[in-house]
Amino acid sequence: MNEAVGYIRLSQDGMSLERQQRDIENYADSGAFELVKVYNEGKRASGFDEDRPEYQAMLDDVDDGGVDVVVVPNLSRLSRDRKHRLQLLLDLDRAGVDLHSVELRRAVDLDDDWELVQQSIRATTDDVEKRKEIERSKRATQERIENGYDHGRPPYGLEFDSNGRYWVQGDNFDDVLDVFRLRDQGLTYEEIAEKIGVSSSTAARIESRRKMYHKRSDQNENQ
Repeated sequence: MNEAVGYIRLSQDGMSLERQQRDIENYADSGAFELVKVYNEGKRASGFDEDRPEYQAMLDDVDDGGVDVVVVPNLSRLSRDRKHRLQLLLDLDRAGVDLHSVELRRAVDLDDDWELVQQSIRATTDDVEKRKEIERSKRATQERIENGYDHGRPPYGLEFDSNGRYWVQGDNFDDVLDVFRLRDQGLTYEEIAEKIGVSSSTAARIESRRKMYHKRSDQNENQ
């Protein structure tokens, strides 16, 4: 039985890492592969970045000859850069490693002339569309900044107002106040985590943003 490895990555919105992992496992079972490892890049890993740690670890194992099959949810997980993706497909093909896409439900066959054309078109389309999406996001963020609106994911305990412009107190804002109160009493972040049910790292981030939270609280009271 051929040994297979998987690779998953989540940059922004999209299929969850758990769903990607499950799809790869199911695909490996149906293809009679022995799935020995899944390289999990985690969240917010850009497909334009070739220096992703898990991605490079997978390539190292491929170079060492210890991989027969690579399975990915779709080929865009490997790379968004069209030149790099096409080079990777060629490198895997020359190394005798089968590349399977859950989305395609099959292996990529570069011996097929039409397949090579299709993959070139798809790689270019994915590249162009993602770059346009990034540029739109940058413009939208810049417009929000110019208008004085908040942007990005609201910190713990805050949420966007009904107009989607400013961060206001959310359902968990009482947790934020509890972190400040307990921290002022001298408790460690680990002790705070046990008392109010947030992680110690979340409690530390809340404390580091104390001035910002107080500013939001004052703004809400004046509205």
